[in-house]
Amino acid sequence: MNVLDTRYRYGAVSRAIHWSMAVLLVLMLGSDWLMEAFEGLGEAQLMGLHKSVGVLLLGLLVFRLAWRRANRGRLEAPEHWEWASRLGHWALYGMMVLIPATGLLAAMGSGHGVEFFGLPLISPGAEIEWLEDAAEETHEVTANLLWLLIAGHVVAVLAHQLWLHDRTLKRMA
Repeated sequence: MNVLDTRYRYGAVSRAIHWSMAVLLVLMLGSDWLMEAFEGLGEAQLMGLHKSVGVLLLGLLVFRLAWRRANRGRLEAPEHWEWASRLGHWALYGMMVLIPATGLLAAMGSGHGVEFFGLPLISPGAEIEWLEDAAEETHEVTANLLWLLIAGHVVAVLAHQLWLHDRTLKRMA
């Protein structure tokens, strides 16, 4: 099993990062439903978990982008699909940066601060209502856009697998 990406397949590290982030993103995007399902835990604990996983995802994204850079040119999209692949991936990356950034701004605006699994990252402070409101609204809108981008990503993978038969899914599985 290759650690690095090859011309024909993503390496173990790329695949582990991709699927870990996929699972965590679906959990985060579905956190409204999760918060309702696990109501007994308390809203503060669930929000703390939400923030911690969001910070973890941001860290994984930074690592993923660095890893992608280190593997640059090893695995490229077919030339006639390259522009769509680049656009789709950079849109996904952009949302994965914007969502935690607006979440951190909302937390700062709320005055509650941010902890990463119990370790303080941003200290509680004064409430800034306009910042909290604007950041929360943007956070929600971008999360909904990310759902659409993920759906587009899945549809593209299925089209490659079922219509074009180019083994795209096999490269990441």
